[in-house]
Amino acid sequence: MARTIAKQVKLADVAARMGVSVSTVSRALAGHPAISSDTRGAVQAVAAELGYRIPSQSRKPKKSATRLIGVVVGALHNHFMTRLLTHLYDALGEFGYQVTLMIDPMNDAENLLAFRPLIDGYLDGLIFATATLDSLVVAEMQRRGIPLVLVVRSIDDVKVDTVEIDNVHAGAVAVEHLYQFGHRRFGLLMGPQNTSTSRDRTKGALDWLASVGLGPESVVTLYGDYTTEVGYASTMTLLGAPNPVTAIVAGNDMIALGALEAAKRKGVAVPRQLSIIGFDDMPLAGSPLVGLTSIRPPVEAMARTAARRLVERIRAGGLGAPSRDALPIQLIRRDSTGDIERA
Repeated sequence: MARTIAKQVKLADVAARMGVSVSTVSRALAGHPAISSDTRGAVQAVAAELGYRIPSQSRKPKKSATRLIGVVVGALHNHFMTRLLTHLYDALGEFGYQVTLMIDPMNDAENLLAFRPLIDGYLDGLIFATATLDSLVVAEMQRRGIPLVLVVRSIDDVKVDTVEIDNVHAGAVAVEHLYQFGHRRFGLLMGPQNTSTSRDRTKGALDWLASVGLGPESVVTLYGDYTTEVGYASTMTLLGAPNPVTAIVAGNDMIALGALEAAKRKGVAVPRQLSIIGFDDMPLAGSPLVGLTSIRPPVEAMARTAARRLVERIRAGGLGAPSRDALPIQLIRRDSTGDIERA
């Protein structure tokens, strides 16, 4: 009579049953201190049900949690990023974690993947502030079972905890503000095109304008880096057109500052002939010399929410559905927006 050989249950089988990563199951069964007792118990119960046997070499205690979180940000000349990093440092410190900083240029996947030994061996989790819509890095980090939270930007096809503002609403708020001053020709000077922030703000603006009868022909959309140089060059292009725009929504305050300089160079009066709105409301925007109307995101609240979500994810060992927090924005009116001058 033929003998039936039982299939050996693997970590992947336990992970598939629970809907978590293999890394989470492995750390739970090894008694990793970053995994909560509830999660550890749930993993142990499923492993026992399936008949998983822990290899002897895996029964030795794992190294202690490092209490170290990796924070991935973009170029630090972006004042928004420095503010976000400061608040993340403070918020994670209140949970007993230290921060290690990684700079990601957004367009070089190999750059961050070079950090894999550090990430796998020494970090309890990651907060990612520079995700692009086509990011391979975030998917790779998730595949490796590293607790991860996206802040500022989202990715459609990767299901992870995300903290951002409602960028669709923010885009609508910006153009509605300008429309109320009589503007009907708009320039959208967004950041990089492959980001959720640029996509969603553009969608919000176009959808709101369509709701009042203004089609795509009333809008010129340009994409680029978050720099004054891009804002200046793009605005010079817009103002040099045969039918120039009378209102600009900039992807951040740095782009808006470049737009202000271009208007000055062209002899275009702000706001009588051109109104400009920025994003981020950096301190310089409120200077009497600048007086930039700007969309203010709740930077500290975003950082604190991201820190809390990551700590919850670490303690849960990856269990549970991903969360999405969309925090409210505020439009701060200053001197750069106003009624359009009629000829």
